[in-house]
Amino acid sequence: MHPVSVTLQLFTATPASILVPSRAAVRNSIDFVELRRAGRSRGNLAMSSAPNPARGAETSGREDFTVGDKDAVVIVDHGSRRQESNLLLNDFVEMFRARTGYKIVEPAHMELAEPTIKDAFGKCVQQGASRVIVSPYFLSPGRHWKQDIPALAAEASKEHSNIPYIVTAPLGLHELMVDIMNDRIKYCLRHLAGDVDECTVCAGKCRLYS
Repeated sequence: MHPVSVTLQLFTATPASILVPSRAAVRNSIDFVELRRAGRSRGNLAMSSAPNPARGAETSGREDFTVGDKDAVVIVDHGSRRQESNLLLNDFVEMFRARTGYKIVEPAHMELAEPTIKDAFGKCVQQGASRVIVSPYFLSPGRHWKQDIPALAAEASKEHSNIPYIVTAPLGLHELMVDIMNDRIKYCLRHLAGDVDECTVCAGKCRLYS
């Protein structure tokens, strides 16, 4: 008998177990997140906000992997002394709330600005949250994600001991991040060519240096 090599790929299927092979279809799916393990050759781990129902039934017996009306999302960035940077988080939270339809979404800054994580946590509870999801608006899983944000979330939860919370992974490596960066690059080049106005992020700094 000849040995057979089998490649295993972890994935979470969409309803009706439909696998979407096209890149465009993946780009349009908000449930697909790809995390690449940097420096390793073990392959990719595909995660979804809708895990295998059978697995979920074994662990909790309820659909805790969905965001319900009593769940709150706190989106945390680093915080800046530059007010314009802090206001960008408010704009993102508004877009996030409108796009997802989540009832309770609050901004928070890890440091240097308000509202703090503690402020946002309390505001979520005041709005009736029974669970708080702290989502770091960070690219990489560095010290802030590993230590600082969990510590601040734990401190915030002390005043609301009956409210469970989770600190999710940062944005990390996601296929859509490639599209976002490419879009930024193309827009800036179009601005240099005089085809479009400068975006609000650059504020006078989008120019060709020589």
